[in-house]
Amino acid sequence: MLCSHNSSLESRNFVDGVDFTKNDPCIFVVYPAGAAGDLLVSIIDKHYLRTGCEYYGISNTGRVMIYTTDYEMIDIELKKTKTVGFSQQWFYNLSNKLSERNLNYSLLDQVIFGCHLYTAENITYILNTFPKAKVINIYPKDITGSTIIANLMNIKLHNSINNSTKITFNKNNTVDHERVLNIPFGCLFNKNLYSNYYNKILHFLNLPGQLISFEYINFYLSKQDPKIKNMLIEYSNQL
Repeated sequence: MLCSHNSSLESRNFVDGVDFTKNDPCIFVVYPAGAAGDLLVSIIDKHYLRTGCEYYGISNTGRVMIYTTDYEMIDIELKKTKTVGFSQQWFYNLSNKLSERNLNYSLLDQVIFGCHLYTAENITYILNTFPKAKVINIYPKDITGSTIIANLMNIKLHNSINNSTKITFNKNNTVDHERVLNIPFGCLFNKNLYSNYYNKILHFLNLPGQLISFEYINFYLSKQDPKIKNMLIEYSNQL
């Protein structure tokens, strides 16, 4: 399935001075660190002609190497300041980040943010700040899911499973809202569940049909530590 031609995205139709604002449509994929959010972003990204995201494949530690439209500004700022906020300066910085890559909002057909603003409070803040935003929330359904997420994070960042990691689980990190789609962590790793939730995502984003086959998920799994791979498959088969 090919993307429909969109003449407004041709470089000759570049319009200088057009910046992304809080009132423009956008997609947020929110998830705890280690919950394979970048994997989902890489799938969604393929359904648009130009998002400003940049995909570089999957590393040997199983980490999906993708920059989101903002080049991970949200998570970088969150890690630096421990606060969540979308000030006018933040939008200005986003425009500068795009211009560094010879882009601006006039050349994008979608803006995709992937970040760790996954608590119910943060999701509500996103909805209130961006009135046209749609949020896909990857959440752990139970303590087992939380444990696997922690192990995924540890092995991707430190190349080892840390069984002593303290696991916290909050089953209330979902938001019931027409602009939020809550999907349980692990649903992408079972072929039938993958197809089912993929269709839910397509319907939620008003996209015409599936583009990425389950073979991509199998490739992702092949890059994982064997213990993690088995955990993911076994867990997904129980959802």
